[in-house]
Formats: sequence, structure tokens, C-alpha cells
Amino acid sequence: MQKPYREITTDVLVVGSGGAALRAILEADSAGADVLVAIKGEFRKSGATFHSVAEVGAFNIPDGAGDPEDNPGVFLNDILAAGQGMADPRLARILSEEAEDTLRYLERHGVHFEREDDHYLVFRACFSSRPRSHVIQDHFKPIVKALGTEASRRGIRVMDQLMIVNLLAHQGQCLGAWAIDAQGDSVLIRAKSTILTTGGSSQLFAKNLYPSDITGDGYAMAYRAGAHLVNMEFMQAGVSVIAPFINLFGNYLWDARPNLTDRDGRPFVQDYLPEGLTLDAVLQQKERHFPFSSSDISKYIEISIQKAINDGRGTDEGGVYMDFIGCDFDAILADKTRSIARMWPLTYEWYKAKGVDLYKDKVQITCSAHAINGGLRIDSDAQSNLKGLFAAGEVAAGPHGADRLGGNMAVTCQVFGARAGRAAARRAQGMAHVELADPLAGHQAFMDRFVGRGAQSLEALRRALQKAANRHLLILRNEAGLKALLETCGDLRRALLQDTLIQTSEDWVAALELDNMIEVAGLMAKAALQRTESRGSHYREDHPAPDQAQEHNIILDHGQPQGFFTARLGDL
Repeated sequence: MQKPYREITTDVLVVGSGGAALRAILEADSAGADVLVAIKGEFRKSGATFHSVAEVGAFNIPDGAGDPEDNPGVFLNDILAAGQGMADPRLARILSEEAEDTLRYLERHGVHFEREDDHYLVFRACFSSRPRSHVIQDHFKPIVKALGTEASRRGIRVMDQLMIVNLLAHQGQCLGAWAIDAQGDSVLIRAKSTILTTGGSSQLFAKNLYPSDITGDGYAMAYRAGAHLVNMEFMQAGVSVIAPFINLFGNYLWDARPNLTDRDGRPFVQDYLPEGLTLDAVLQQKERHFPFSSSDISKYIEISIQKAINDGRGTDEGGVYMDFIGCDFDAILADKTRSIARMWPLTYEWYKAKGVDLYKDKVQITCSAHAINGGLRIDSDAQSNLKGLFAAGEVAAGPHGADRLGGNMAVTCQVFGARAGRAAARRAQGMAHVELADPLAGHQAFMDRFVGRGAQSLEALRRALQKAANRHLLILRNEAGLKALLETCGDLRRALLQDTLIQTSEDWVAALELDNMIEVAGLMAKAALQRTESRGSHYREDHPAPDQAQEHNIILDHGQPQGFFTARLGDL
């Protein structure tokens, strides 16, 4: 017997409410489309953009504010160099050329960019050749506040506490989505265009810098519907503070040469360095970028931290100690050409407000997951290979590759959020809703996989997955570990579907999130296994060097016999 459900129609469905979502919402609304926003949390108060994990947000604009020689062409070269052949050069060019317009747009809506005297405060962020990162205090919350206020003023329809379960796909088109509401009841949303802005999947890892709702939902549902995912082996992980609070550790802070010690107060990095390599040389390279990258010797910071923790030298909280005691700040801060000198006042006050005096206190640090560099393969309109399905922000791939410039994600959200919103509205205006004979069948079969009368804890299964991903996927990867992770994923999915207790709507959300996390862990491990080299953020201990023969993208496609194919994004 069919279960009851309610049905909603809209022109454009936007899933998410972060920076990319809000820009897409406003653009689609301005183009005359009827827009519906679906969020599993609370509108304007959930998602990665709203979640502050650093003292400032970096927003890359090649306007010459930090260097008169900077321009979109230089910016593009930096993006492609960091991407190491894995970025789509067409999307990277769009990003470089439209970045400055996004700053003007945000300023018109009330977002404040910090200034120094009569010009913008900028610094050189990760992998950049020029200082072009414009500064927003309190990370990116001001973007959510400004654009969210405008969306509310316009009366955009919003459905909070609505968990999108799967996309409604038929004959190569996306026709909307299935969801469950706060009461656990099914909801069918018919949409002419659907825009995913669901963020990444960093909750997959035990140590991460993201809010609890970033569980890979967009990746998983898009893959199940037939969308292509690309670059899923590439992700940003790096050093973060984990105690007494959680915070991204800005790359410019390495310029002060902090002290790193294990749980017993002993220096440890030197114990894991190759012969002939000095700690000072490694730290000098680490100042260039926050994320872990196999591309230079800075990789030994994260490698040594992860190995020290794996060897039992970490703290009870899963970290090691860091302090600046004895660092020569008089000399460091006197040189105003250094990023640390310009950023130190903001950074010091941020930490001080949280009870840490960086001149004298120790903090605990670890390796944490940050952004995923891969996602849905999109075109210049941010549309996937599944017609009517658009993606913007971290859930989409292409504008970056093996490594990503620090300060690029928030800009990418604005550039491709805008393009997705406009293109989705155009598509909706030129078509009618497609009727399906039995739209419920697939949704009901999917939900019926969960027996829901077992004994195992959903939270315990989630922790087991996070522990395995932290060990085998975060920094240190090898064939045996990746295969072990895939085996763990299989065991956890069987337990999830057959032996967990699901009674409430909250249990259903937790179960669906875990199902998505398991799906994404398997996809990332599959891509990492296929890439038998080290390139950018992907580091294989058993294949530590790059291989030019593998300068192609791995595109995950469940319609292929092996589940993937290889090609270069720029050729598709």
C-alpha cells in the first residue's frame, strides 16, 4: 500500500542556505522565477558559510589592491597552477574574470570588507603568487546575514527542517526531489530546475572544521540520480586548533616558526623528516598555504602530526601542542610586507577573546578536514550532465583541482551561485512540469531499505566511520588502508540498514545522513585508489611522486561498468 505524501510545485528548488544558495536564490527571483528553498536546518543559521571557523574570511579579488601587477590573468594562472591539470580551465577563467563583480555586489548588500587606511586590507593566501585576499571579519557570517536579509525581505518561500532524501530523476532530467519533513512525513517537490548548494562532506572525518549538518548529502543524492562527480580524491585538510576551541590555523602564522611538541612536551616533527631536511625549511614552505599538499616539503608538518598521533604521542583530545613562546615578534611584526604583520592584530584579538594569549599560551592542534575540492561536474551555467540539475559552491567541481587557492571558495560560491540562479530561472521559464506515472515508487523503495528495528546506535556507527576515514583518507593514504575503508563502509551500511533503531524523525535524519556519508566515503576511496600517484592534496604513501601519465580526471559515474571513466575536464 502506498504511503501518503504531500506535493509542492515550484519553478526553482534551491537546496541549502549558505553563500552559494543565497546568491542563487536572489538571482533566480530577480529573473522572475518562483523559488522554493529547502534546508534541513534553519534558514540563515545553518551550513558551512554561517559556521565561523577562523578569525577572518578570505575573499580573493584580483583588483590590484595588494599588488598593482595583479589582474584576472595572473589570478587565472595561480588557479590553474594550484589545480595541477585537474581544474576545468573554462570555469577557472570565468571565476577569475567575474570575481571583482562579486565584491561590488556584496558591498551593495552591506557586506563590509576590512580596510587599512584608504585601501582594502589584503594578504597573500594559500598558493597565491600575489596578496589578493580581501578580509571579512567573523569569517563569512556577514555574507549570510546580508544576503539572507534580502531574501527574507523579498518573501522567498522557505521550508526549514526539510531533509532532501533523493532527487527525482527521469530520462536524464532532474524534475525535483523527495524529502521528509520535521514529522517524518514524505514530501514530493516538483521543480523545473533544482540547484544543489549543500556544501561538502567534512563530517565524514572525526576531526573536521565544519558544522554537524555537512554530511555529503548533495554528492550522494546526485550520484544516485546519475550525475557525474569528479575530483573526489582531492580535498583540503590542514592544521587546526582543537583545544581550547576549534579554529582554522592561518597559514601566515607559520611565519613566526611556532614550537610543536607531543603530549610529553617533546619536539616530534624532526623524528619524521627525511634525512637532510630541516624543520626551518619545512616551516618556511608551510607559510605559503594552510591545506596539506604533497606538492612541496610543507607536507611533513601534517604527515608528522598524523604519524605522531597514530604512534600514540597525541593528547587525549587527539592533538599535539603548539605555542609561540620565544618567537621574536618584535622583528616579525616590524616588517609590514609580511602577511603575519598585517593580520596579527585581528588574529591576536580573536584568540584573546576566546581565552588564549598567543604570546604565552599553548594550544592543541591536529589535522582536520576542511573543504572537498571535488563534486558535481558542471558547465559554465553550473548545470550538471543531468539536465535541470545545477550545483554551486563546495558541492560543485571544476573551478579548482588538486589544490585550491585559499580565499577562492567564497568567491566561487558567489560567481557560480549567480550563474546557477540565472540559468535555472531561464530553464524554468521555457518548460512545463513533467508528469510521471508513479513518482513515489523509487522513493518508497529507497526508504524501505531501512529495517529500523535493530539494536545498534546510529551515533556509534557514525563515529566508527569517522574514525576509519580519519585514519585512511584524511592525510595518509595507501592501497591497504583505502581497501580497509571500503570494507568498513560495507560493514557499516549493512548494520545501518538491518540493525539500527529508527523511531523518530530525528532518527531518520541521522540515518539518511549516515547513509550519505557512507556513500561519499566509498566514492572518495574509490577515486583515491584509482589515482596511483601523489598530486596536490592527494597523497599516496605507496605512490609518493606525481605521474604525468595520470594527468587526467577521474569521473565517477554509476552508469559505467567500473563506476568511473577518465577524461580531462577541459575536453568535455
